[in-house]
Amino acid sequence: MATEVDSPTVGDSKYRVLLPIDTDEQSALSQAHYVNSLPDATASVLVTLTHVLHGPELDASRELQSAQRVGAVLAAHEWLTEHNIESEIRDVDHPYPPRDGILALAEKITADAIVLSGRKRSAVESVLFGSVVQTILKNTTRPVVIVDPSNNDE
Repeated sequence: MATEVDSPTVGDSKYRVLLPIDTDEQSALSQAHYVNSLPDATASVLVTLTHVLHGPELDASRELQSAQRVGAVLAAHEWLTEHNIESEIRDVDHPYPPRDGILALAEKITADAIVLSGRKRSAVESVLFGSVVQTILKNTTRPVVIVDPSNNDE
């Protein structure tokens, strides 16, 4: 089972990566595969997986509003565990709008990087609906990696 940690321990030299995961399992696994490609990932990386609630999820009862109940989060966590990469699952404190939850959690865990999965959208869709990826890029000084959701190569 995943653990929750409030902050890295003093002297913790792990490279902390935040993986905000949507409900798409293929995208989540692409994010996990990217982490696995980092140098010495099994010994030097700590991954925090999360899921920001949106749409009908916001209306669910509080006990159902957990990242540990999202299939894509669990699939990525299991994949990372199978590949001996330390990971944890955490809920965000501020679920809406998604960027606020992601940025607050990145700050809380002192993430060294945020790894997001891109989504194919037309220019019109991006203007009308906005983009979590765009707002994260504009509102953080942390390195952000955007992976192709169709890239699940080992």
